[in-house]
Amino acid sequence: MTPEDIVARIRTALPDAQVEAAGADCSFEVLVVSSQLQGQSTLARQRSLLGLFAAELGSGELHALSVRARTPAELQAAKHPNLIDLGTLPPIVADATRT
Repeated sequence: MTPEDIVARIRTALPDAQVEAAGADCSFEVLVVSSQLQGQSTLARQRSLLGLFAAELGSGELHALSVRARTPAELQAAKHPNLIDLGTLPPIVADATRT
């Protein structure tokens, strides 16, 4: 199995996913970013993605697959943990009577 095989299989299940895969032989790690993961727990995400490779994991063709699965918002928050979503703040109103 190659990183390209892993990416293709995940994109079949999650067409909107951005997928990065690294590794060789039978050990890989993947980062999956998809809006379709919204509302799923971390465990549910892991189970669904690992389930795509159940046959290979069972046969030993794929020995290890480490999965990090995020929504686009979670990935953005991880890149900028102190970033505030300005859309959630009330508007600033200028007071023309103050100088």
